[in-house]
Amino acid sequence: MSKPNHATAKEDLQDANKGFDAVFGDDIVKAREILSAKSSAFHQLGLGVVTFLQAALGLEDALMVDASKALTDAEATTSQALKASKSHKSLTRFPTGMEWEVLHADTVILLGLTQALSESYMGYLKCLYSLNSAHGAFTKLYKRVFPNGLENYSGPSVLSVKPSSSSLTVNSIAPPQSSRGLLSRLTSSAPASASSTPAGSGTVTPAGFEPEGALEELIFFGVAFGFGLFNLVFSLLPAKVKFVRLVGFFGYQSDRRLGLQALYVAATGKDIHSNFAASVVPCYGANLLTILTYEGLKLLLAGYQVNEKELIERLSRMLDSLEERFPHGSLWLLNRAKLLRYQTKPEEAIEVLLKGLGPSRPVKFKQADALLNFELAWDLLSVRRYQESCEAWLRMLDLNTWSHATYTYMAAGCCLALKTEEGLSRAQELFDKLPTLLSKKRPGGQDLPTEVYIQKKSGLVDIAEDSNLDRAFLVTFWKAKMARWNSSGSRLTHYAQCVRINPAEELGVFWNTHGRIPRPIASAHVAEFTKLTPMPAGCDTDEPTDWPASSLAGVRNDLDTEDELQFRNLLLGITNRALGEFNDARRLLLLAASGKETELTGTWMIPMAHFEVAVLAMLEVRVLERESPSDTSLKSKWTTAIDDAAKHLDEAAARLGETDLSSRLESRIAMLRDELHLKKATLG
Repeated sequence: MSKPNHATAKEDLQDANKGFDAVFGDDIVKAREILSAKSSAFHQLGLGVVTFLQAALGLEDALMVDASKALTDAEATTSQALKASKSHKSLTRFPTGMEWEVLHADTVILLGLTQALSESYMGYLKCLYSLNSAHGAFTKLYKRVFPNGLENYSGPSVLSVKPSSSSLTVNSIAPPQSSRGLLSRLTSSAPASASSTPAGSGTVTPAGFEPEGALEELIFFGVAFGFGLFNLVFSLLPAKVKFVRLVGFFGYQSDRRLGLQALYVAATGKDIHSNFAASVVPCYGANLLTILTYEGLKLLLAGYQVNEKELIERLSRMLDSLEERFPHGSLWLLNRAKLLRYQTKPEEAIEVLLKGLGPSRPVKFKQADALLNFELAWDLLSVRRYQESCEAWLRMLDLNTWSHATYTYMAAGCCLALKTEEGLSRAQELFDKLPTLLSKKRPGGQDLPTEVYIQKKSGLVDIAEDSNLDRAFLVTFWKAKMARWNSSGSRLTHYAQCVRINPAEELGVFWNTHGRIPRPIASAHVAEFTKLTPMPAGCDTDEPTDWPASSLAGVRNDLDTEDELQFRNLLLGITNRALGEFNDARRLLLLAASGKETELTGTWMIPMAHFEVAVLAMLEVRVLERESPSDTSLKSKWTTAIDDAAKHLDEAAARLGETDLSSRLESRIAMLRDELHLKKATLG
């Protein structure tokens, strides 16, 4: 490794900067060409970042292998650069070689995240090992670069909230002005100011320190990014993933709000870390460890936010800036659509996605475009455009290999929702493909949580687990219902004809698909589920069934299992809440929460119902506050609501156990708890 001086840094960084620009502009081929042309630490890390993004967004096994190799190579190169720098004078006011420490720690944490994407036991162990290394590096760097904490730097105060200031801004302290590119500023000199720390002194930064020159910006914003990313990622890992005993052995401690604050500080700069920090904060990929949209994830899944309006405005400003710099980037299109969805504008979100997937925009970043289609499928489902949603889910089969069983299951649900003879037949064809799709073993031998759920919900029971043959399955749940109906006068020819609880809508509850839907859509759900027999208590309708004649239930009820009845209560509670019918919503959600676990196959519904009651408690008072902001009893009502919500979150957490997709609900509970604490702080 050659001496890391200004001359070599300028040449390498200016060239690598072009590669990073291509990444954020969606031109992966061009980015790889640029970053493969040289073997500097910056180029090696750039290749690692490209393959990490492809693996994190695509979740394909081959991409994960490529990402691990690229990041392993990058780790070796940055390690060599770090060692070589120790015998030379510092190029910044920071200790010698700190810029290489930052790059090396970046590589380690990205490598750990890539290993965890496999969702296997060994992958998680490797991830923990990498996180342990990165934890030590970033903690040490953070203490040196931010010895006085983050309070004096740009970004919204998510660490503490004062009653007198509920409006949060992202640009209270402007970053250093520069017209240079993402990485090219790393080549400029770092002139000392009167209050600056002497160059190369090794002392910690003074209060109010601002980086001068590009290398200092790399260190300053890079440490904020790495420290923030570690804290955010680790705080979001579910308890079972954290391997509590191992975590205790390593001595990990994480602070989600401190991590988020650090990411906001990192997002105020212009270097490569700032772009990734901006990506981490406002946008989300489909897997827990991609962490491309924590704030968006929180808006979607927490159900309630203390400063929702300010948060949406802040995310919109950040997206405006990113779209201006990278107008063709899929990630920014994706997050613009997500932001519209969070604002209960799903039709506008769909238009953004359709335009992004249209023929006028060539596909250059396949994995990111697959996420556009994935989001489109959910958005179409959320507004009951079932035929189009089905087509979007089936397109996913050609876009990536993450879970063809999940895509097929969702498409089948959309076909059922059409309530036509052709739709029911098509749904059955898709259901019949599930056993084969679910029989495919994944690397590490661990099934995806959604596939475990589908196997259980579909009644697909493994009957040859210990044999040398391919796994065989027996459909039991819906076939049993079909048998009951036919014994009561029905003449069903396939079990799709008796499915009344739409499996796509049911899985959508885990994604909070119904939490931010327009009133007409919520009303349509209420009308549809109310018509199903036996009619729910307290409801009345004269509307006849609209199912095809071949799928009528004879003398039996549409819903004849406890699982079906409880899910209807749950969905009616959620949709009535969306309509502002809070009394009906509470009654129905409490009915769902009072179910007996011994009578349910889907035991997830009980903790989910408690969670939704907690959301309801907060939303009720928010509506009262908007209608009567001067009401002197508001503080008391908020206190009561927070206590009620906390009680139901405790119930939800206590009942998680081995329920389906428990890690997703566990994360939702943690996010809502944060909002309760934040709201309580504002009350004084």
